Amino acid sequence: MKILDQDKKQGQITVRVQDLNDLWSLYNIIAKGDIVSSLTQRRVVMKEGSKGERKVMRLTLKVEDVAFHEFSNRLRIKGTILEGPDDFVSYGSYHTFNLEINQKITITKDEWMRQDLMRLKESSKLATNFVMLIVAMETGLANVALITNYSHNNIATITKNIPGKRYEQSFRRKFLNDFFEDVQRLIESNVETREISLIIISGPGTTKDKFVRWLKEHSNLDLKNIRTIHASSGTESAIFETLKSQELAKMRKNVKIIQETEKIEEVLTQLGKDADLIVIGFDEVSKAAQRGAIKQLLVADTVIRGAAKSKKLEIEEIIKNVENTGGEVDILNTKHPAGEQLTDLGSLLGILRYKF
Repeated sequence: MKILDQDKKQGQITVRVQDLNDLWSLYNIIAKGDIVSSLTQRRVVMKEGSKGERKVMRLTLKVEDVAFHEFSNRLRIKGTILEGPDDFVSYGSYHTFNLEINQKITITKDEWMRQDLMRLKESSKLATNFVMLIVAMETGLANVALITNYSHNNIATITKNIPGKRYEQSFRRKFLNDFFEDVQRLIESNVETREISLIIISGPGTTKDKFVRWLKEHSNLDLKNIRTIHASSGTESAIFETLKSQELAKMRKNVKIIQETEKIEEVLTQLGKDADLIVIGFDEVSKAAQRGAIKQLLVADTVIRGAAKSKKLEIEEIIKNVENTGGEVDILNTKHPAGEQLTDLGSLLGILRYKF
């Protein structure tokens, strides 16, 4: 995200959207009641009875709703019109910005929160449009998930009854090949419709390795983008297990979902070792932040997005105290398992430097 202009007195920041990460960041920054201005298209009826024509114009809206559409690469911002060409719009009527990559937008807030400014700066550090397909498989069972920096979608479960080893090998092999074909078709259909950055085949034993050899013989997929990783099963839980693997750890610098998974693992490990070094909830976290005891603060994005101003100010104070005393702050995406786990733990959590 490129910040083009900033007027602190007016509370205005103008940015250019450079990639999908930026749209996700703006989804979490722009809130109901904010004022946004951008070039847009609006249908204008010049003659009664005509269908009208679409005209490009600059409009200013008071925001009522924000929706992130990952698969169409756009952010929809709905609001009432405050400013625009007098000849073409009536003030107070509704309009929706369909914000896309390379567009500029000016955002005006009564007060810019620390966490909002932090998101603007952090957005440019992530891998652009990162998409990973994970296939967790064992004999006769495969679970497939499509994972980006913004979402974790379990898209399919494939099951096949594979005869046991006591059956004739050719008979057993036929069922196994049918199973491989089903998984192959699912992978290929996703590769055709999405730009997949990486395909991970994980699971126990040799099934995953046999499947990769099958792909070499029967598919035109680019095998350079396929990796195999050990996991304990072919179930949905193995997908999260794969995200925690050491093999993916080296990608964490540019892939937010891997960063977030590691942070939650650190929390769970600490809870097992010494739960007294973890504080959970507004009251406990706020008290620890005031004392400068928090070295790592984790905040679920749903705590901030859509919260009342008074609650946002409370979070702002906590974040400020943590940062001013040398702590780190991370806002986790609740559309991923790591963010879901944080929500289950209380949505606001701090790892302490010391007990108090």
